[in-house]
Amino acid sequence: MSLESRLALYGELEKRRGRPLIVYVTSNRQGFYASGLIAGDVTGELLRQLRALPAEADALDLLIISHGGDPTVAWRIVSLIRERVPKFSVLVPEAAFSAATLVALGANEIVMHPYGNLGPVDPQIVAQKRGEQGTSQQISFGSEDLAAFLTFVREEVGLTDQAQLLEAFKLFCSDVGAVHIGEAARSAQLMMSLGKQLLKLHMVGKGESKKARKIAAALSKKFYHHGYPLSRKEARQIGLNVVDPPPEVEDLLWRLWLDIVEELELREPFSPLTLVAQNPACAPLFAPTPQVNIPTNVPPQIAQQILEAVLQQAQVVAVPPTPYIVINALLESPRFASRFVTEGRVFGCRLPDLRIQTQLAPERACWRTMPLPIHGAAGGQS
Repeated sequence: MSLESRLALYGELEKRRGRPLIVYVTSNRQGFYASGLIAGDVTGELLRQLRALPAEADALDLLIISHGGDPTVAWRIVSLIRERVPKFSVLVPEAAFSAATLVALGANEIVMHPYGNLGPVDPQIVAQKRGEQGTSQQISFGSEDLAAFLTFVREEVGLTDQAQLLEAFKLFCSDVGAVHIGEAARSAQLMMSLGKQLLKLHMVGKGESKKARKIAAALSKKFYHHGYPLSRKEARQIGLNVVDPPPEVEDLLWRLWLDIVEELELREPFSPLTLVAQNPACAPLFAPTPQVNIPTNVPPQIAQQILEAVLQQAQVVAVPPTPYIVINALLESPRFASRFVTEGRVFGCRLPDLRIQTQLAPERACWRTMPLPIHGAAGGQS
């Protein structure tokens, strides 16, 4: 699978839909410390895509696959697209969660594959909690967790006295931090506001403002887990304009998803040890080690001393570093293609106790323009 094979599918999808296509994918590959997220650095790449559109284009498809990221960037993405074309659709072949769902809210229609999912937009807070003696601990919680906690102690535990509820509130604050609770409250207000404003970009008829507010509230509060997969049936039930693709388009969406899975290696978790094991220069790490034959009649204490003496004489085995490259995100069309990649090296060594230790040394993380095959190129970019 390759960019060249996807370009053919992009061209066919554009022909079927009768409008230009842009594809934005962020990776959620397991095991990699810096998985892809929707972030501000994508806006420059999106501008290149928009400038490469045919001058006569008055509509656009954005195919998006992502587990989320910065909600304000979702607003920026929709704003940039709507500055260029008056009408656009979002295509969802698989997961478009959190900030990606916000992008979908800004579209005139959401074309969802049967296996596609949207998700709640309740913000998730990651903060540092101060501990004893200057230590800190990372904590994460959802903006709705405080309300759910108080509902639980009131309705399930049965605490109804105001003094008891106050003590429960203090307990939550001491665990999370009052400042972080305030941050969660502001983030929840932001997500509600963004959701409503994105919907109102195209929901302009009588009574549509109230409907937009109800949809935004449902996505913020109705579903009790940030990772809840919202099917197209449920998306319709809360009022979103979800469209079923015709069979030909449905097939193209799924073929594109499978190609992207191979390109981003999503079926194989990132494993530094596996990379090292595949490098011939690192073979000494896995070479046989001398065996110590200890008679069975030796007392356990003496056997342990012999083993420790042997380990002390063993040397640390170091090998040359192994290069790695991970694709964090793709932004592609038949006219222009770029990807965000992280490059670095894996350092490996075998310790005297025979444990193999690896350490990642990232060296570069940036967007890169990908050359289009000559026969697949459909335009230039300035």
